[in-house]
Amino acid sequence: MAYGVVLRPDAPTSRSLMELSHTIGDGHEPLMLLGEQAPPHVSVLHVDCAATQEAGIAAATAPHRGRTFEATVIGLLYSVVPPGDHYVPTGGYYFGLEIIRTPVLDALHQEFLRLGHPPLGLVDRDYRPHITLGVTAQPPALPPLTQVPAGVIPLTMASGPVGPFGTFPHLVR
Repeated sequence: MAYGVVLRPDAPTSRSLMELSHTIGDGHEPLMLLGEQAPPHVSVLHVDCAATQEAGIAAATAPHRGRTFEATVIGLLYSVVPPGDHYVPTGGYYFGLEIIRTPVLDALHQEFLRLGHPPLGLVDRDYRPHITLGVTAQPPALPPLTQVPAGVIPLTMASGPVGPFGTFPHLVR
């Protein structure tokens, strides 16, 4: 089972990111857009683990609950995802916000890697913090650039089972 540790923006920021997701992806055969079942987040680490191990991972998040982490958005990225991808098996078009890989975010990623569960996705040297805005089957639109956030976004920790397309429909804060 896939389980993840993530950093979540506050409610107003989440709403604006959901709106941006739909501005870009609506009408382009969306496979995944942000919403209640797919909240915006920066992944710290996704792992493959037995359901009996989830409580241990959630417990490892306890020292970080309530702490605010800062993520700096550096741009909007569009990418083609080839068929066979772990998160997008059919392939499609990814769009999201790239985040600076700061020493704080990297240390957090390394801390959860050391728990020893088999990691999923890009990890260790390849860890690339980002906020996935969506995935579409057809090339997505370019939004008005004034809608794209820039600068620092405050985030707090959550964890939960990984859903389709790397979503988190049941996060525990």
